[in-house]
Amino acid sequence: MKKSSKIAIGVISGVVVLVGGAYVAGYFLAGNQVPVKASANGVAIGGLSPEKAKEKLEQELGPAFTAPITLTADDVSVQLVPAEVGLKPDFEATVRAAGGGFSWNPAEMLHTLTGGSEVELVTLLNPTELTAAIEAVAPEFAEGGIDATVALDGTKVVVTPATDGRGLDVPLTVQAVSSAYADGEQTVQAVVETHEPAVTDADAARFVSSFADPLVSGPITLTLAQGTLEVTAEQLAAATTIDTTEAGDLTGTIDAAKLLESTAEAQKALELTEATDASFTFADGGVQVVPAKVGQTIDPESFGAAAKLAAMATGAGRTAPVDVIVQEPEFTTAEAEALGTFEVIGEFTTYYPHATYRNTNLGRAASLVNGTVLMPDEIFSLNDTLGQRTAANGFIDGYVISGGRLVKESGGGISQSATTLFNAAFFAGYKDIEHKPHSLYFDRYPAGREATIYYGSLDLRFQNDTEYPSYIRGYINPSSSGQRGSITFQIWSIPTWDKVTSTELVKSGFYSGGERVVKGDPKCEPQAPIRGFTVNWERLFYKDGAIAKREPFSWKYSAGDRITCEP
Repeated sequence: MKKSSKIAIGVISGVVVLVGGAYVAGYFLAGNQVPVKASANGVAIGGLSPEKAKEKLEQELGPAFTAPITLTADDVSVQLVPAEVGLKPDFEATVRAAGGGFSWNPAEMLHTLTGGSEVELVTLLNPTELTAAIEAVAPEFAEGGIDATVALDGTKVVVTPATDGRGLDVPLTVQAVSSAYADGEQTVQAVVETHEPAVTDADAARFVSSFADPLVSGPITLTLAQGTLEVTAEQLAAATTIDTTEAGDLTGTIDAAKLLESTAEAQKALELTEATDASFTFADGGVQVVPAKVGQTIDPESFGAAAKLAAMATGAGRTAPVDVIVQEPEFTTAEAEALGTFEVIGEFTTYYPHATYRNTNLGRAASLVNGTVLMPDEIFSLNDTLGQRTAANGFIDGYVISGGRLVKESGGGISQSATTLFNAAFFAGYKDIEHKPHSLYFDRYPAGREATIYYGSLDLRFQNDTEYPSYIRGYINPSSSGQRGSITFQIWSIPTWDKVTSTELVKSGFYSGGERVVKGDPKCEPQAPIRGFTVNWERLFYKDGAIAKREPFSWKYSAGDRITCEP
């Protein structure tokens, strides 16, 4: 090789080495910093190493991009923590986007040393997490619409307007939150959409014109073979209910049974005959069947259909025909006769000394109870049967127990009828619902097995718990001077038990009262001392010759004081 060639090659090699060294130096100088003019979201990071640039972004932008985001709509707002809803800043990626990092590209090396520009902070979004978070808070923004309503205030139609509802549009709100976060905004307007309620104002208007207004526009006339029956607009309105169906439709319902009941007074003019159940009476020494009677009644279905048809019409067309049907008795003559011959299943008689008030009051009680028919499962109430013991009801003054002593009161002595009837029901085997023995013992009654009543507080009640009707017969044999009287109650029916008996009335625990002097009471009655004691007994029910059931009873009598009356 020529010497000149060697010199040229050497020079070239030297230049290459020089340039290469400069290039390598430039790589290390430029590659370890962000372009000098670079910034992210207004934060200058040019000339810094990527690590320093990242630290600076974290310090200056981190608080804004990790702070809670307020999602708001009208008067509702909720907070979303970015890290918890799938949002977070990526500072490292932002530095790379700004040009940070090593590169052998001469142009990029030159850009690093002389260029750079503003970039947006890189943010990361997990769509699934953000959507779930927005869905979770959606109920906070939901507001149910209020249905329009139609109601009747008497015959006045009252309409309440509807109110639209609203709900969160989740997909659009997710977009809004995502965009706002990328822009560094901490308050985001939620995207809500309005929706109509199930019943709109238009729906209500249609219902009013098609149902409510015609209903109360005036009376209707229902025609029957026996005459006409007018139903007022007030009666129609009172029997009508307005509801909303599950499908969101307004519906009006006329309660035919309620409407029929409200016209009971007007129905009297039609002179329809009521059906009468078969019953029983006492004649010729025994209980006889009183035949049932069929009656007439308005057909409820026909009445309801006719009422609705007429109520929806206008003008002279507010009339419709109604059918009258035969009303059968619930308890027929054949059913009563099929029971067979009644016999006495429970009977009891008590006696009383001669006193006018006893003849009057006990006679009145016996006559009011006499003829009572007690159907299966029916409960008898002596207070309900007798009513208040007043002069207007046929009772006079007699003695009653008050405060442990005898005083006069209208209807006094009536408890003897309760005792007598209780024992008749006792031996008939009827269920004891309510009875209370006297507080003091009187030897004309069986100890414990007796009852007292007082209107409004104490009653005698028993239930016919058999499958057969019964007839209660009551009567007295009046007392006269020197001869005591008696009261008897019989219960006639078909026997359920072979017999019902009472065990011996066992007395024990006798004790005495004290002595009292009553002064200045014009109603005071002297009283001999009465011993108190406890009595126990059982009711025995026999079936097929053996005891089938036992029922225990017990009562403790108070001791009656000796009472002396003084002025």
